[in-house]
Amino acid sequence: MVVHSNRTDPVSIIRNEELILIYAEANIQTGDLGEAVRALNVIRTGNGLQTYTGPVTREALINEMLYQRRYSLFFEGHRWVDLRRYNRLNELPIDRAGDDVWVSFPIPFAENT
Repeated sequence: MVVHSNRTDPVSIIRNEELILIYAEANIQTGDLGEAVRALNVIRTGNGLQTYTGPVTREALINEMLYQRRYSLFFEGHRWVDLRRYNRLNELPIDRAGDDVWVSFPIPFAENT
């Protein structure tokens, strides 16, 4: 299967699944929880899961949205940013001795002057 026919073919930088999750998050933050559930269900059913049946509260839907982002956007580099946005960096696993979780990106030494 050929994904791109040549080196100048356009390449998506954001997938529709991410846009739907952004839409769900925006609805959670603006208080339209019913619409947020509808958007989350688009993601859930599209991945073969049952519709969301948990509590329809802001906190519960944030948890569900972060869970869906975790697996829908796996290996796309969103997890740290998502958890930082909600002040949940402490939920990231530390798998090896000496590992840590940074709360911000380091500033290169050349830019510190």
